[in-house]
Amino acid sequence: MTLLEANKRKFNFKNACTLGLAVLFSFNVAFSQTQTCDCKADLDFVVEKIKKMPSYKKQIKGDLKVKFETTYQEFSSKMKTPVTIEQCYKMLLEQMAFVNDGHASISINDVFLSETILKDEAKLTDFKTNKLFTDHPKTDRDLEALTEALSTKPANDLEGVYNYIDQQKIGIYYAENNIDLIGVVLESDLAQWAPGEIRFYATHTVDNKYDVYFYDRDSRTPGLVKSLTFENGRIWSYKKLGNEFNNEFRDKKLPELDFKQINDNTQYLYFGNFSNSKKAAHEAFFDDVKNKISAENIIVDLRSNTGGNKKFSDPFLKLLKNKNIYILTNCFTGSNGEQFTLKLKALKNATHLGQRTFGIIAYGLNYGRSYDAPSGHFRITPTDMNFHEFIAYEGKGVAPEIKLDFDKDWIEQTLEIIAKDSK
Repeated sequence: MTLLEANKRKFNFKNACTLGLAVLFSFNVAFSQTQTCDCKADLDFVVEKIKKMPSYKKQIKGDLKVKFETTYQEFSSKMKTPVTIEQCYKMLLEQMAFVNDGHASISINDVFLSETILKDEAKLTDFKTNKLFTDHPKTDRDLEALTEALSTKPANDLEGVYNYIDQQKIGIYYAENNIDLIGVVLESDLAQWAPGEIRFYATHTVDNKYDVYFYDRDSRTPGLVKSLTFENGRIWSYKKLGNEFNNEFRDKKLPELDFKQINDNTQYLYFGNFSNSKKAAHEAFFDDVKNKISAENIIVDLRSNTGGNKKFSDPFLKLLKNKNIYILTNCFTGSNGEQFTLKLKALKNATHLGQRTFGIIAYGLNYGRSYDAPSGHFRITPTDMNFHEFIAYEGKGVAPEIKLDFDKDWIEQTLEIIAKDSK
C-alpha cells in the first residue's frame, strides 16, 4: 500500500500519522463537554493493537517499555470517569507516540461539523452556539497586535503570516517554549472559522521537522500528521505571504510515470508512486523504457513519490547501476520512495539532490487494515510490515548531498551540476 493510499484511508488525504504529543497537554484550552466516551476500553484496545506491530516489538524494550507501561497506568487512572472525545484522542495518540512509526495512525471517526450543517446557513449559525464551536481553542494574543508583529517577520523566519490555499490568512508564531509553533486564524473566507481560533499546533521533533495536530478545514475534527518539513516558507498547505517559490514540486499535470531524452547525454525518469493499484501501468512503463535507458547521465525524479511496492521500483536498479545517477527528492518523498532513494545512493556513481525526504520509511502497511475502537469514536491503523533496517531515517528522512535552491527550476539546476561533473 502506498503512502497516498494509506493517507486516504486514515484521514481522507488531509491527515496522516502519529505524534510526540506531550506539548499538547501544556496548552490551556477548553474542550467540548457535549460528548464523552469510555476511554479506558479504547485505550486497552489500542494498546493491544500497538503491541502487535513490528515497530513496537523492535523498539519498546527496557526503560522505554517501562515508560510505555507507566503511561498506560497513568492514563487508565484518568479514565475512571468519562472524558471528552478529544481528551481521549490525545491520550491515545500519546500512548502510540512511544513507537517511532510514521505509518501507524489513530483517527477520530466522528465528524464535528457535518457537510449538511456546513451548507445550511441557519444550521451553521446554530452550530456556532454549540460547545464544539465556543470551546474550540483560541489564541490568548491580541489579534491586531499579533498580525502587525508577524507581518514584519523576515522571509526566512518561521513566524509570519501564511496563506492557507487562498481561503485563510494564518498567523504562525512560537509557543511559550520558543520551539513549537501555533497556527491561528487571522482572516477567513470559510464561514465555519472565526479569527482567533487555532488551526494547528506544530511540535518540533528534529531539524526542521514538525508533528502537526490540526483541526480539519471543513469538519473541524482533530487530526494528526507527522514529520512535516518546515522549509521554503511552507509547512504542509500553509505558504508564507511573499514567498512564491515552489520549485520543490513537479507540475501535477505531467504524467505520474515519465521518460524523456533531455539532451544527447542525459535522460530523465519520473516516478510519482510505486503503487500496487497501478500494477499494469508500472509493468508497461518498465517494458517501454528498459531498452531506452542508454544515456551516460540519468535524472531519477522522486519528488512527492508516495511509495508502494519495491517490485515496481527495484528492477530499475539493474538498469541504472552503470550510469551517473542524479536523484531528486522533496519533503513529500515517502515510504518506498525513500527506500528506493537509499538503494540508488548505494550505486557507484549516484548523487542525491533536492530536499530531505519525508521520514516514513522503516515500517509499512501491507494489508492496511483499520480497526474501530470499542466506543466507535476512534480508528487505529497499525503497521504490519517491517523495514527496520531503515530505522535511522524514520522521523528524520534522507538528506541530500546537494540542497537545491527553491527559486530556480530543479531540473535546470541539476543539468548545471551534470555539466560541471562532466568537465
